[in-house]
Amino acid sequence: MPAKWFICPDEQRIEIDKCLEFGGCRLKNRCAPIAYLRAASFDRKWKGISPSSAGSDARLLWLKATKPYAVKPASRAFSLLGTAVHGKLALHDYNILAEETLSDEQMQGTADLLERDEYNEGYILTDYKTFGSYKVARCLGIKQVTVQIQGENGEPVRFKSGQRKGEIKTKKEIEIKPEYVDMDAEIMQLNRYRIFFENNGFPVSKMQLFCIVRDGGTRQAKSNMINENIYTIPIPRLDDKKILNFYDELDRKVKAAFEQNDAPRCSTELSWDGRRCKSFCEVSEYCF
Repeated sequence: MPAKWFICPDEQRIEIDKCLEFGGCRLKNRCAPIAYLRAASFDRKWKGISPSSAGSDARLLWLKATKPYAVKPASRAFSLLGTAVHGKLALHDYNILAEETLSDEQMQGTADLLERDEYNEGYILTDYKTFGSYKVARCLGIKQVTVQIQGENGEPVRFKSGQRKGEIKTKKEIEIKPEYVDMDAEIMQLNRYRIFFENNGFPVSKMQLFCIVRDGGTRQAKSNMINENIYTIPIPRLDDKKILNFYDELDRKVKAAFEQNDAPRCSTELSWDGRRCKSFCEVSEYCF
């Protein structure tokens, strides 16, 4: 179900259709141009799960498909930026498949880019992402960790005075390890697109994310150890059966939610330990 209300700068709600009318702003001073507001109000009609559903639990998918909800226009700025980037890049694709929609008995999906591999047999499958530097760092396995400060002989250094007297001193350090890589949803998504193409006669030799860093060049990006504005990140190939079983199970859970008019709370992982619920989920009001 598309969003029903906008949340105005004073935190009050207005029906989107009313807001978009000429002279319809309740504050008589629009927070954004009508063209932006129209774009921010757009939601795709629910047609079942898709490859991009991998980052969401069944409850979130079901709620967004069935419940009216409110959005802040500003909260969709990065989503619109990503859409614009996809459109611009697609205009410059030649002799390749861009924004190609494929389907099978399980689902339908639209992949960003499939191009011939210049140096190997097969094709390269690319998905464009406009990510913040924190997310790019997680995709690269970069993580800030807390470590103990050690003395010359390796013993922990402790505070000698003050309220923390006797406590071990610590500092923040950046570590890069394969086990810190966090892009499960992206791996599932790209592998599902791969299955679409390979079932249609296009063998995929390589999969990758092409990430444009939204906050590239800023102090925040540098603190996350992200020093470039673009990154190409390889995606591993997973067993087809594992991918298809994952989406079959997600589809089963979503259909059960529609049948029972309810679904279990989102997992700790997919709710980002509750952070997604508090700050980023547009339908969280139905969970509290």
